[in-house]
Amino acid sequence: MPMKHFKNAQKQDVASLGIEGINAFLQDTGASDHAPAPIAYGFFRMEAGNPLEYTYSYDECKVILEGEMTIAEVDGESYDVSAGDVVYFSRGTSVVFSSKTSGLGFYCGQRKLGEL
Repeated sequence: MPMKHFKNAQKQDVASLGIEGINAFLQDTGASDHAPAPIAYGFFRMEAGNPLEYTYSYDECKVILEGEMTIAEVDGESYDVSAGDVVYFSRGTSVVFSSKTSGLGFYCGQRKLGEL
């Protein structure tokens, strides 16, 4: 199928990452089946509470859709992001996600479905 449509995808439930004490949620909506260079896409939500540290093993782009987050590169820049902002993470980047309230982003990353 050359095209897929995900009606009201932004309203889907986003599963918890299951890390105790960290209010972070991520849900793949779908992915390509192009084996040499797969692309997964979906939603990430960060809520108030303890920060989430993550190191990317793939390239990813995130568009902030709602709310706010702070995204800080470990030993680098820190950005307060909100709806309409775009953030790119290259493979190997270590970041810390946090939020004073909550924020929702849509991501597209070069990885397989469900692979983090």
